[in-house]
Amino acid sequence: MFITTTEDYEAYIGPNSYKYLYNFSKFQALRESFTVTWHWPAFFFGFWWFLYRKMYFWAVISLLVTFLPFGNFIAQIGYGLSAYYLYYRDCSTKINMITEGCNPQNVRHVLQDAGGVHSWVKIVGIICFFLQPVWIFFVTIFFGGAMMLSMHQFMM
Repeated sequence: MFITTTEDYEAYIGPNSYKYLYNFSKFQALRESFTVTWHWPAFFFGFWWFLYRKMYFWAVISLLVTFLPFGNFIAQIGYGLSAYYLYYRDCSTKINMITEGCNPQNVRHVLQDAGGVHSWVKIVGIICFFLQPVWIFFVTIFFGGAMMLSMHQFMM
């Protein structure tokens, strides 16, 4: 069993590792237990933040939760409260898997490749943000009249 070092976390996390390491130290002080922390990017951009940080399982979960009525806002609060812990668990698990199965001389390079962020997520997120009004406009034009017609038939 390998002991995960601060350098391992820094190599895996990539940008802004100091922000994450501060909160990771809280979890380590509590012997891997959860404690409430707050993460604004995860609160505002749940799905996109999980995807940016390569947490695919949580990205899928957050995408599915958006389809629940009122579930999205409650989930956003949950993301804000638990994002650091979820990322800590994800990093710890993946770092341990990499260090156990990798040549010690290549560990840092493999951690940097496996971890880090997807820089393309920011671009795609911004494009989707600006295309959303266009999507709503076209859906309203093409399906809005059909919705009104079906409601009118239902009322009669």
